[in-house]
Amino acid sequence: MADGEVAAFVAYARSGQRRLYRTAYLLCGDVEGAQDLTQTTLATLFQHWRKASRADNLDAYARTVLVRTFVAERRRTVTDLLAHRRSAPRPQPNPAPGADLRVTLLALLAELPPRARAMVVLRYWDDLSVETVAALLRCSESTVKSQCSRSLVRLRARMGDVQLYSTGS
Repeated sequence: MADGEVAAFVAYARSGQRRLYRTAYLLCGDVEGAQDLTQTTLATLFQHWRKASRADNLDAYARTVLVRTFVAERRRTVTDLLAHRRSAPRPQPNPAPGADLRVTLLALLAELPPRARAMVVLRYWDDLSVETVAALLRCSESTVKSQCSRSLVRLRARMGDVQLYSTGS
């Protein structure tokens, strides 16, 4: 890779790293996982920089790499866990009514399957259109709509007594 291409990548990585990390954190739910996912995404972008730098929207290209990496890694992790899992079901924690809403939502997001979680984060946090999310995840628009709808129902049911509109501290 030429020096100019390396400089262009470094400039993009510095400016886009924070946006990528924010989305990665919402997907992973923890700092270490988000850092790893962001680094993996940037490494992949560097590896394919010639193609990536020619993209019409470099941020969208990077977000696509991030989401597809997340889904692929989670799919592998879930498959590995299921292969070594005991038959005892895992207890489902109920969020405490006094818990911080952000922490509660992150914990509940972590309960969603990786693909559904990616759809909810991209659709409602990154405020992407149904069409864009469908293109990112290589699925139909109706799949995005139904998965988001089911996920929101599941999140609302799990929220239980937590008050979404509390005015207290």
